[in-house]
Amino acid sequence: MPKGASVLIVDDDSELTNVLAAYLTRAGHTCVKVHTGAQALAEWQKRSFDLVISDINMPNGDGIDLAESLRRSEAVPIIFITGFKDDFARRLSSTENVTVLEKPFDMRLLLNIIDGVLTGVAIGDDGVRSPDPPA
Repeated sequence: MPKGASVLIVDDDSELTNVLAAYLTRAGHTCVKVHTGAQALAEWQKRSFDLVISDINMPNGDGIDLAESLRRSEAVPIIFITGFKDDFARRLSSTENVTVLEKPFDMRLLLNIIDGVLTGVAIGDDGVRSPDPPA
């Protein structure tokens, strides 16, 4: 896995952002945690990130809106984590180059997906990526 990636984590669940940040930091990445799309955009203005991990269903703007805003300035890989994939299926189908990981998920699978995204290994190109779990 590539080490040292700068990761922006966006989720209104502060417990989940803390767990993700701790796990990714142990894997060698630098993480910034925020809880809203507006906070994510503010952090994006301060610095660039190699990867964004975002919930889709958040109050005051969803992850898909955030992805569209971020893509206006730079093409950045985005991994959506959600328990509401079916609710957003139509909008996700028109959102390019994203990976969707349904909650609950295994952290090893997330690390595998991050590795694929950061190394440019195609996991899928249909807008919703569905990698096989690691062996």
